[in-house]
Amino acid sequence: MKAGKAFELFVKHLLINIGFSEVSSDGIYVFDGAPGQMLQGLGEAHNADVLLDPPVQTPFYSRTRLLIECKDHQSRIGIDTVRSVLALREDINHFDIVDINELLFRRRQNRHGVLYDYERCTYQVAIAAINGFTDHAQKFAATYRIPLISFERLPFWKEFCRMLGTAHLSYGRRKNSQRIDIPEELTEEKIVSFANEIGQHMALAITGSGQLLFLYREYGEQNEFDDYYSLHWSAPNHPWVLKSGACSYLFQLPKNIMIHWLENATNDLEMKREAINCKASHLSNMIVYYAEYGRPIVKMISIDRYQLENARKELS
Repeated sequence: MKAGKAFELFVKHLLINIGFSEVSSDGIYVFDGAPGQMLQGLGEAHNADVLLDPPVQTPFYSRTRLLIECKDHQSRIGIDTVRSVLALREDINHFDIVDINELLFRRRQNRHGVLYDYERCTYQVAIAAINGFTDHAQKFAATYRIPLISFERLPFWKEFCRMLGTAHLSYGRRKNSQRIDIPEELTEEKIVSFANEIGQHMALAITGSGQLLFLYREYGEQNEFDDYYSLHWSAPNHPWVLKSGACSYLFQLPKNIMIHWLENATNDLEMKREAINCKASHLSNMIVYYAEYGRPIVKMISIDRYQLENARKELS
């Protein structure tokens, strides 16, 4: 087994535990090929690393699916990879079946019905990377609204890298993109079991500005969220903490929010003040996806404004 395959399995089953579901192959539009599950595009069929249905669909929009490209490069993912994923998204979202029969059918003025009746979906394509992304890649992805997924600051990540035999790698410092083989004793069952174990502690949040946050439950018996939450931090290079009800969750602050937080902070007091501003501007509302007793749950939560105002008064 290659590290890339192990990473695909991990990401897939992590999201299934949050409430996403597998997409079954229909044999034509989505089919099983030698590389794995394949998805038709306008120009060519593409290997689908992780293909999932979301827990809920967006109202007044076509049916959506999520395709995640998983990258196991030893170096950080650069802008060329993100450009390729952008082209992939365009190709699969512009797919249609047009042959000579369809063209002749369109010539009839009194035609009725649809010649090819298949379910059309809109695909969001994300990128998950073992070793993160360059600054240029992150900026390009933000421009074209391509979600980037990395877990390097969450507590379980070192254990996952140890399982892959990559604990010796120095994050972001390798200059090549050579892939790595994982230990022979590591089986698919072990990867799936580990993903299921971690997935029981995970939730996925979408902020009001569209930021993607993976929440890892640090304290609490099971995932649960009140209507309100509070946010805390200890150091810029550490995960932030979201507290709601009896649970406490760790999450990685998105790079663009971190830059906004730190660029005007010249001392500890300014850092605290800008952190409060970031909470109010970027992290004040979230939609949270998680599973409860195997059932997907979607909940809207908001920041505790009373606590936020008290924090401002204390700084003043």
